Amino acid sequence: MTTASTPNPFEERTPVDESGFRYDPRRCALIVVDMQNDFCSPDGALAGCGFDVSAAVAMTPRLAELIDRARRRDVPVVWVRTEHDETTDTPQWLGRVGGGPGTARTGLTCRPGTPGAEFYGVRPEPGEPVIVKHRFSAFVGTDLDSVLRSRGIESLLFTGVATEICVESSLRSGLFHEYWVSLVEDCAASYSPAAHAASVAVVAQNFGTVVTADDLASMWVARPITASAP
Repeated sequence: MTTASTPNPFEERTPVDESGFRYDPRRCALIVVDMQNDFCSPDGALAGCGFDVSAAVAMTPRLAELIDRARRRDVPVVWVRTEHDETTDTPQWLGRVGGGPGTARTGLTCRPGTPGAEFYGVRPEPGEPVIVKHRFSAFVGTDLDSVLRSRGIESLLFTGVATEICVESSLRSGLFHEYWVSLVEDCAASYSPAAHAASVAVVAQNFGTVVTADDLASMWVARPITASAP
């Protein structure tokens, strides 16, 4: 007696071929997250709380080069910066980790008008959008989605700090807003090598692609610009 097997729909589906437009300069944007003194500088608030910012410092020249390449290829560069003040410091936000190891930094970072809130190592050029956020995700409480849609952007390339916190939170939100998302792993940094590696693995398995700055440079040179995404 033989039993007919039930077809597995996951085996029969045809994967979406996004290779022609995920990195298309006319369809993607480079998202630079939280490259600010308090998060990156040895003189910033997090370094003062004992966070190891060496990876952010080391990554910055590579990110600067990628930003320059993006500009020369007419890839839009969108900047995201954090600001916190008494109007956004809710009890839930300030108390989010209870008495956990992140408590020391709470309420210290990126206060408007302070040097810590200024950009570190890289900065926008006139005309490049700057999104101000108050939470980890660049999409929460901001007009980022509208800024991207108005420019015809369909794919987002995430860089900045910290990989597993604001970068990954923003990347996840980007997917949930129906964008293609990618993490530029050597242009993102964390205060912990293990946390960075874990975030890269989580993104690659669940949310988007993982690329390097050199990958993008090669694709931007070699890939013809497509008319539109399917």
